[in-house]
Amino acid sequence: MAKQQELADIAAATNRISELVLDAVRATLAERSAEPARQALTPLSGGFTDEQRTIELMVTLILVRWLSVVRDHVESTDLVEPVLAWIRDELGPRYAARARYTSEPLVDEERAADIMGYRDALRDDFLPSLAWQLAAAVALHGDGSVEWLRDLVGRAG
Repeated sequence: MAKQQELADIAAATNRISELVLDAVRATLAERSAEPARQALTPLSGGFTDEQRTIELMVTLILVRWLSVVRDHVESTDLVEPVLAWIRDELGPRYAARARYTSEPLVDEERAADIMGYRDALRDDFLPSLAWQLAAAVALHGDGSVEWLRDLVGRAG
């Protein structure tokens, strides 16, 4: 059984990753650039040690969960195309094409796991592509405020 301090350490790590993701989304919106998410999240991916792989998996799970929360709480039959259109218009067509590969969490829960098959192909843009989608969702449904996303995720539990 995990000790109290170990649980507190895990919670602190999760909170820190969440703040990193929110900062990346906030900066993506402010700069209308793919680079903030790349700078924040690329260092957390592609590692070779168990610790590096665990961190990457934690970041991936947080991003996928948040996209799923958006999917479940935004009243729209098609989230993917508007999100990709925003990315294309604001960040560029190259980034929209990359984000399409990881857009399954916006479609349904069963297909969300399919994005892992694109991890190696997208390489350094795997995690950022998920953050770009969150930025687009915030722009389209949260009036550009990352607090909308924070509140939405908080309400989802």
